[in-house]
Amino acid sequence: MQRASAIILTHNEEALIERCVKSARFADEVVVIDCGSEDQTCALAERAGAKVIYQDWLGWSAQRNRGAEAAANDWVMVIEADEVISAELEASLLRVLSAPMDPRDGYTVDRRGDFLGVLLPNETRRLKQRTFVRLYNRRHSRYDIEQLVHEEVRVPGRMIPLDGVLLHWRGQTFGEIASVFNRYATTEAEMLDRAGVRATPGRILGRTIARFLWVYVWRGAFRVGVRGLLYALLKANSETLQYGKLWERQHVTRATIHPPLGLTGRADLPAEGAMAATQAAGEATAAPVRPLRG
Repeated sequence: MQRASAIILTHNEEALIERCVKSARFADEVVVIDCGSEDQTCALAERAGAKVIYQDWLGWSAQRNRGAEAAANDWVMVIEADEVISAELEASLLRVLSAPMDPRDGYTVDRRGDFLGVLLPNETRRLKQRTFVRLYNRRHSRYDIEQLVHEEVRVPGRMIPLDGVLLHWRGQTFGEIASVFNRYATTEAEMLDRAGVRATPGRILGRTIARFLWVYVWRGAFRVGVRGLLYALLKANSETLQYGKLWERQHVTRATIHPPLGLTGRADLPAEGAMAATQAAGEATAAPVRPLRG
């Protein structure tokens, strides 16, 4: 039987952490990497049997790599605080760990999310699902720190699917989910800009329409009624936000509060350059915070 550690990243997750830790009972140890929770997350995690380690926020991939380094075992499984290991997935994990394992391999999971009280179909492309590794050997595989969001483990061997579902069940309201998508769009726009992607009108419109059709029709969100329609529209809107923010990065130097002086003739209004400098200074001194995971 291979020994394994479960890694959980936390920040103010007192409502969910006990549920998550208890669902990871397949593991020989549970390690919680906390980046400064101000609620009872750490105390509740320890009460549920986890080992808690404090770590300043490093980014999603680097924080997970830090958790793997702190584990007692080479085989690690990364779980989000708002995820639950289903009974079928637990049985699959125990079955895999009880047989010979190639340390170069990684094991993928079928992660399914909730929306307003129902379980949604897996909207990820099948090719992408085959790379969604959560159980891996830390001596051969690591999270790619170049990925700011939608992080992946780089595995030198095979990617083997596990049976069962990893439930991503947070119970958020419509507005909370929309806020999560909005935050993600900022990071995704930054990644696209780094990759040299241009936000053309055709791409903005095409991506929005394609996302709706993909989620609602091809991945079957229509099967869950009005909830499926609302979710598909939210996902389509997230594409608009993502590429809209990319267009903004590429064409707008800053958000203009006042019209340019040439249009107003008002010398008493703040100069555009001074406002830009003030805004830049504020952004430079802002403390980095861990983004909420949806």
